[in-house]
Amino acid sequence: MIDTQQQHGLEETRNRTQKRGRFAIVGCVVVLVLLAIGILPKIASYREALAATLEAPATHPIVSVIRPVAGSPTSELTLPGNVEALYSASIYARTEGYIDRRNVDIGTKVKAGEVLAIIASPEVDQQLLQARAMLAQSEASLKQANAALQQAKANAELARLTRDRDIPLGQEHAISQQIVDEAVQAYDARMADTAAAEANITAAQANVTANRANVGRLQQMQSFERVVAPFDGVITARNVERGDLVTTGNSGAGRPLFSIAQGNTLRIQVDVPQSEVVNIKDGDKTVVTIQERLGREYLGTVARNASALNSAARTMLTEVQVDNKDGSLLPGMYAQVKFALSGQRRSLIIPTSSLVIDQAGMHVVTVESDRKVHMQPVVIGRDMGTKVEVLSGISASDVLVSNPSDLLSDGQNVQVQAQ
Repeated sequence: MIDTQQQHGLEETRNRTQKRGRFAIVGCVVVLVLLAIGILPKIASYREALAATLEAPATHPIVSVIRPVAGSPTSELTLPGNVEALYSASIYARTEGYIDRRNVDIGTKVKAGEVLAIIASPEVDQQLLQARAMLAQSEASLKQANAALQQAKANAELARLTRDRDIPLGQEHAISQQIVDEAVQAYDARMADTAAAEANITAAQANVTANRANVGRLQQMQSFERVVAPFDGVITARNVERGDLVTTGNSGAGRPLFSIAQGNTLRIQVDVPQSEVVNIKDGDKTVVTIQERLGREYLGTVARNASALNSAARTMLTEVQVDNKDGSLLPGMYAQVKFALSGQRRSLIIPTSSLVIDQAGMHVVTVESDRKVHMQPVVIGRDMGTKVEVLSGISASDVLVSNPSDLLSDGQNVQVQAQ
């Protein structure tokens, strides 16, 4: 009886264990199915996103391309320059005083020697009067010294005659020896008086010369009371008004009275790059254009150059002169100067934007047939502003990135923008 109950209990236990195992298996299957249902779409989405990412512009940048253009044997070099007056000057006072009269203002056209202003300087005027009086006094003293010299010479001549008469008489014992000695001594004294008179004349003449020089100096100072134009030009600045006190010199204590510029002929200073300094010579003709004078070209001439290169910029300062008798150009304008150059070398022309300059040097970015970019070193020649000449490194068949980004790297895949 007991054995039958134990067997029955064991069977019930095995049944319950088997049921629990089946339930656990079913549960695992359900969980796996649910996980598969949730993961598979995510995997597909991830793959789609990855494919889209690989094809995105961030991975394959879109670039625009150009091809080099062959340079012509005769080319043009256009460089910027600043228009300046051929002559300009700052006019300072040369004497102290106050402005008594002002005759010009900014924009006034003046001729060389024209009076710009009058400076009243009473001190200089009084010093000149005193110097003239001293000169007259010294000249009178010179006349007195000349008269004294003539008198001394007359006395010396009389003493000589007396001596010459008394010496023979003394030798014949017609007169005493004392009289003869007195005659000789009197002649020597008169000759000393003559030498002293001549020395007084020399001193008087030196005094006259000194006083005359002082008068000339003060006359020159008085002439500086008239401020005149040094050359033909236009008054570009006026810093004084009637009644202003002015001082001499340009030591920085005061501003100049006026500034004047000559505008009939203007000069334009241009920095010519090293690659073209040998092709530009004095006397060459140029074409000058001004943005504010649309449609008009001015003929310029290369006047001179610095004959030395700037060690930092590797450029040579060159001066171009332009006729401006009509006054259409103004000093301070910004100009473009076009030089005609004859080049015998073969070269290619590319936009300046295609050139990359970094720590590795100068190079361009080429696009190969497999749509990969390559950093190609180049040697440049003339810099023509918006364009640059390439002497070596590329060929006319190369495809260049027109405006390469700093993010491009050698061997990177790119997408070429349709043109």
